Amino acid sequence: MKKITLKTKNNNIPIFVGNKIVSKKMFSTLIKGKDVLIVTNKTVGKLYLNKIKKLLPSFTVKSIQISDGEKYKNISVFSKIQDFMIKNNFDRDVTVIALGGGVIGDLVGFVASTFMRGVKLIHIPTTLLAQVDSSIGGKTAINHPNGKNLIGSFYQPNCVIIDTEFLKTLPEKEFTSGLAEVIKYGVIKNHKFLRWLNNHANEIINKKKSILLKIVEISAKEKVNVVTKDEHESDVRAFLNFGHTLGHAIEASMKYKNILHGEAISIGMLYASMLSVEKNNLSIEDFNLIESTLKKLKLPTKVPTKITNKNLIKHMSFDKKKKGGKNRFVLLERIGFCVINTTIKEKYLEEMLKVFRG
Repeated sequence: MKKITLKTKNNNIPIFVGNKIVSKKMFSTLIKGKDVLIVTNKTVGKLYLNKIKKLLPSFTVKSIQISDGEKYKNISVFSKIQDFMIKNNFDRDVTVIALGGGVIGDLVGFVASTFMRGVKLIHIPTTLLAQVDSSIGGKTAINHPNGKNLIGSFYQPNCVIIDTEFLKTLPEKEFTSGLAEVIKYGVIKNHKFLRWLNNHANEIINKKKSILLKIVEISAKEKVNVVTKDEHESDVRAFLNFGHTLGHAIEASMKYKNILHGEAISIGMLYASMLSVEKNNLSIEDFNLIESTLKKLKLPTKVPTKITNKNLIKHMSFDKKKKGGKNRFVLLERIGFCVINTTIKEKYLEEMLKVFRG
């Protein structure tokens, strides 16, 4: 087991990475109060809820399961969990465990940040995407019909437990989706890592245990390095949004159905790479490496045909990263070096969408 420490202004957050590391001893060390609430979804609940409960014999444990899917990361489900906590007379000593993927982590993190103005939180991410990205860094949110993650807060967990054993039961499509965020770290921070991903695509797809541990550990360290420098996304943390402007617009356009987050981000990254060629002189060699890696790891690179450019532009206009009414696109100068562009007009984005979609 490896321990990575995320150092923030107010706390040092331990992030444990390993295989088969979730244990009774770990919980007894990490949890101080007597009350525990586990929030998960019905899919993960069937697989792991009882197993986690058995590791908490000395605590009073309650649980709530919500439906599985991005569309349930909304104000209604948020209120349902808050109501459950109030009805069960939880106080500020409760520890909330977010057991699931990115939807559960974002939603439950927002619940923990607002219940009694903040209670203890442990993330146990069960998807690759959550393990390498969303569980680390303290971003919490729910969606709004006009855009993804428009309502939320920055709230650091007390710890994150990343156990790659959970990936054994992850559906192939979900696993592939998570690889988009892994590739993102190579694109924006680590050229050597991106080439390594490209060269080891078959081993990654076959989920070789040592390979999984390596990509999770490297990705977690890259995320920690960025968040340590910029916890509240006022500077370099914005680079982690590479590909997310179009990606989030695709998700919102499809009403968070029939496309996974990583799939949308994969498309968004290639679009942002194309803009980088046009605006920042990103080399064709770098563009080709990005495109090749996405395709080798079986990620989509084309916008679904049912979505109109008009709809995409509309949702990009609600992007939470906008400042002063201007789009803030994360672009590349070269692999490993990002910049923020605030000069791109919506008309240009639409014209480039036409080119991008062929």
